Amino acid sequence: MLRQTIHGRSEIILSQFSSTEREALLRDKSALRALGALAAYSPALTQALSRRVDLARWLFLERAYEKAAYLRNMAFELSAQLREADTPTELQKGLRRYRLKEITRLAVRDLTGRADLAEVMKTLSALAEACLAESLDTAMRLAAVRYGVPPRLLGFCPIIMGMGKLGGGELNYSSDVDLIYLYRPGERTAKSPQTEIAAQSVFTTVTRAMSEVTEEGTVFRVDLDLRPGGKDGAQAQEINQALKHYLALGQPWERLALLKARPVAGDLEAGRRFLADLEPFIYRRHLDYTTLEEMKNLKARFTREKASRLPRSGGAGRLRENIDVKLSPGGIREIEFFAQALTLTFGGRLPHLRRAQTMETLTALADEGLISQEDRDDLSRAYVFLRTLEHRLQLRELTQTQSLPRDASARDALAETMGFHENPFQELLAELSAHMRQVSQRFNALLAEPEGDSPSVSEPSGEDAWVAPLMANLDDETTAKELLAKAGFRRPEAALSALTNIREEKFLPDRLQRYTANLERLVPLLLAGAGRAADPDRAILHLERFLGSIGPKAGFLVLLEENPKLIDLLSILFGVSEYLSGILINHPAILDSLIDRRSAQLIKSRKAMADELTLMLSGADDTETALAVIRRFKNDETLRVGLYDILGKLPFHKVQSQLTDLAEVVMERTMTLAGRAVLRDEWDDDLPLAVMGLGKLGGVELTYGSDLDLLFVFGPKSDGAEIPMETGIRLGQRLISYLSVYLDSGPGYEIDSRLRPSGRSGPLVVTPDSFVRYHDTSLLWEKQALIKLRGILGPSALRGKVRSSATRIAFGLDLPVDAAAAIDDMRRRMARERGKVKPEQINPKFSPGGLVEVEFLTQYLQLQYGRDHGGEVRSPSTRTALNALSELGLGPKGLDRTAEAYELISQYNSRLSLVYDRSGDRAAYTVDEIARAPMPGEPRNAAETLQTAMDLVKGTYNEVFGPRGGA
Repeated sequence: MLRQTIHGRSEIILSQFSSTEREALLRDKSALRALGALAAYSPALTQALSRRVDLARWLFLERAYEKAAYLRNMAFELSAQLREADTPTELQKGLRRYRLKEITRLAVRDLTGRADLAEVMKTLSALAEACLAESLDTAMRLAAVRYGVPPRLLGFCPIIMGMGKLGGGELNYSSDVDLIYLYRPGERTAKSPQTEIAAQSVFTTVTRAMSEVTEEGTVFRVDLDLRPGGKDGAQAQEINQALKHYLALGQPWERLALLKARPVAGDLEAGRRFLADLEPFIYRRHLDYTTLEEMKNLKARFTREKASRLPRSGGAGRLRENIDVKLSPGGIREIEFFAQALTLTFGGRLPHLRRAQTMETLTALADEGLISQEDRDDLSRAYVFLRTLEHRLQLRELTQTQSLPRDASARDALAETMGFHENPFQELLAELSAHMRQVSQRFNALLAEPEGDSPSVSEPSGEDAWVAPLMANLDDETTAKELLAKAGFRRPEAALSALTNIREEKFLPDRLQRYTANLERLVPLLLAGAGRAADPDRAILHLERFLGSIGPKAGFLVLLEENPKLIDLLSILFGVSEYLSGILINHPAILDSLIDRRSAQLIKSRKAMADELTLMLSGADDTETALAVIRRFKNDETLRVGLYDILGKLPFHKVQSQLTDLAEVVMERTMTLAGRAVLRDEWDDDLPLAVMGLGKLGGVELTYGSDLDLLFVFGPKSDGAEIPMETGIRLGQRLISYLSVYLDSGPGYEIDSRLRPSGRSGPLVVTPDSFVRYHDTSLLWEKQALIKLRGILGPSALRGKVRSSATRIAFGLDLPVDAAAAIDDMRRRMARERGKVKPEQINPKFSPGGLVEVEFLTQYLQLQYGRDHGGEVRSPSTRTALNALSELGLGPKGLDRTAEAYELISQYNSRLSLVYDRSGDRAAYTVDEIARAPMPGEPRNAAETLQTAMDLVKGTYNEVFGPRGGA
């Protein structure tokens, strides 16, 4: 029965075997099925094997098809076979024979279900690389003989860059190999030939070895159209000239082509350096929405080109397109283009997205939240189906085709190899159509082709109806100012000036004047958004400053058109917060985070932040780049928290915990950089330097612009090894420097280490023993400060030891009889020296009843009751400690109301800092400023509400410390 089911074409091969071999094969069910599968579907390979009986024996009698090719051994095996090749003809013959051997093995594995798509693509790519490497080695050897010098003295070192499917490791059976031929100057002597001529000769030999049609066919056709400058560029180029071309004259299609580039033969290290040097060209430093505009134009061009290339067949009196699995709508090209467009857009900021393989890219985009998991799954399934079908199409005759066959029997045979059997071709067509429909929908959603000048955002209307008359009367200064005043602008002259400056288009480069139409459409929307802001004057002025700061980055206009809701976000931000506006204006690239899907997360865990930053740092190869990434992350996250705070979506205690978690993640990653800079290869996470937080950091109470109060403690390693104190000091200094240094990517943290033993006059880093000895005789306020001490970085055992010591110091001794007076004296001294307030202002921190009074009151009660009560009474968090004291009935009556007042004052202080960008001890505000600021809960009279809370705190404080405490 089995003999009857094998394809009749199998006789072409069987007839070449001896009778003994034939009978052996007919008894081997597995080998017979393998032969039948190949013979039934691929006439080309069956005929080729009939002329290579040795190969047919190896493949079927020895069952070579059962094992996949050992990819790492291909180049070595081929090199051994061609070691004696002395002519281009011998090279061509050897390459083609080796290719047939591996192609037939792979085809049998593919057709019998032993090889999946990944194996097919990897094997074909490795085969092409091995053939290129051997072609290049032999070409260099033959050139050396011709010129009479050793290969190393030819005067150049060749580099072959694989592009397209070869670069991505995704070759087809009949793919072209897209290549770029480069060379760098090498060692020369007087006998060395002219470099350009010798290089051209070598690469010509490579091209002919791979591409020329001989009686044994070709290896892979070579396509050099993706070289620098395209068809107009030299076929082989000196590497520095190629680099200059890209950086000075590179086109969008060349950026796209280089996404998959990798060195495949020759000087691989030079090729990798070349690509590293090209990163600023390929990947823009920040999210660049001009990229999507460029991709749309490229897509439109490709659509026109593919329409002319798609095969057509007659029918019903007219021509119709055949389905092409690569070029038809919803085909392979659209999946690849979809992935590449998003990689170009986001890859500069997110290096971990830079994947050459399409499937890996889709997964990375989904993991990053840039596409949905459903998008990833549907596109991946479609890619596997389409690429597998493409391979089947090419296997039949080993031709470069992606079109479905016209012959009915060929169609059914194709469908059966794809697993369809009842009504084969119709079933295949149904599944193919479903996949292509899914692809086309997503592709068009991302890269809808330009449709004239129709705007993608609607005109202002309703409450913004004043905008149209204003835009029509901008040249009439009097009318324009009247309209602005009616719209709520308190300073119409300044607003009109800002609007005029925006329309002057100073931030548009000359070569992008086509974006003028975008600007004309967007200005009314921006103006309407400013008019709806909490402070329209602030919003329009900040918008003007922001547009001036972005420089010639017209992609910002594309970004706004792609994301009209961003206009509302900018209006809210610019109209409310001087602090966040300042960050965005001074570092406009942070704008990306407003539309980054990760910023949609209301609350992020510390682990989520750490994982995200780790991913962002994966492509940072040096300290400077890594610091910029960390700083960018810090300010992106601050912007996220600030926006949700302004929008009223984030409770205040979550604002504080999110900002504290962010600071700790930043410190952790920065410490690693500092450690590697100071200790090089000796750095490890077990280095016994504990970084302890005090103040707001210790209490998990950071707000916008908070300092980081740090204490450094250096001890012996866990194995008892002693490390010089100098090492700990250098590491602490480097950490402070990295955290606080000014960078273009945004502001860092101010570091305060004055709470260390002996303050500014003491050493930056102390040992655990010296820390304890100092506090044996320290002042009460110094012991009081230790209540908020908390371990942040360093070995957990060392952090625990320091924290235990601090707990004993703070809570282990009886309070002196004058403790209340001493603590109040320190509070008053701080108010005099650090919180100087004008009579007409309120300082939420130092004015009577302010935050410092609550904190000192809480810490005094903690010192008083903490010896007998552990747990949350000793908490570094003022909020937690106050609530614990109140619940236990410790302290004055009404402490629960004081806790509520503290919460309100803290929220108001944070919001005022956001609105007016004032932080630190002297951040004070007039009653009018407090009344105009959009405060949490939107009270009718914010200044009165704040003063009532502060009066309550003042009363409780005076009850504990006496009337003089309120002075």
